[in-house]
Amino acid sequence: MRGACHCGAVRFETRSAPGDASICHCGQCRRQSGGLWASANLPAADLSIEGEVRWFRASESARRGFCPVCGAFLFWQADGSPGIAFALGAVDGPTGFHDPPGIHVPDPAPTPAGPLHDSCLCGGVTVTFDPTPGEITACHCTQCRKISGHVPHSFDDPHRVARIAGRVATFTSPGGAVRSFCPICGTKVAFDGPSGLLSLEAGLFDQLAGRAPDLHIFTADKGDYYDLPEGASAYPGAGPD
Repeated sequence: MRGACHCGAVRFETRSAPGDASICHCGQCRRQSGGLWASANLPAADLSIEGEVRWFRASESARRGFCPVCGAFLFWQADGSPGIAFALGAVDGPTGFHDPPGIHVPDPAPTPAGPLHDSCLCGGVTVTFDPTPGEITACHCTQCRKISGHVPHSFDDPHRVARIAGRVATFTSPGGAVRSFCPICGTKVAFDGPSGLLSLEAGLFDQLAGRAPDLHIFTADKGDYYDLPEGASAYPGAGPD
């Protein structure tokens, strides 16, 4: 099995059959992915990695690896463990997995009233959004899956009222979208589309934990390892507009 980050600067290949796949909803994974993170585990000796990986310790027990160029969240490794987890969303081609269980799943929750305020994993970037957020969108396109490691969740900021403080890194995807993230911890911050519409990553905000997406877009490109929620509003392309 082979995979890569969005920009291709980091590539990996498995040399044994991975196991124990899961989709993580914890606050740390939500921040680094922008939504949820899907991964599978294998012995670290059986995973070859090429390219520079930036590692960040969000806790005293594990480290998280992301591409410093495009921000893609790729790896998770517990201290003292012989294993390592890699992002299923970054895999090129079929994964062979189906419907991994969710872990650290919060209780379902409605959309909270604004303002929203939160920070990245390292605390270097903060985002404040005063209005109540609108629809939350899950994007299944290949670019977003490789950046997030699974599926990012976002909501629009059409009037650009969000206040983003701190140093962010940016990566421009093919097609012109600008993706911003914290260069220290890899937390996803925003997606600035080529049309000028700014979207904020819902995974950054603990207040949105448990808030399910309202619609799913670019589902024609979704990964093979998961199903869409039953009855979900889903579009094979960019959505209803």
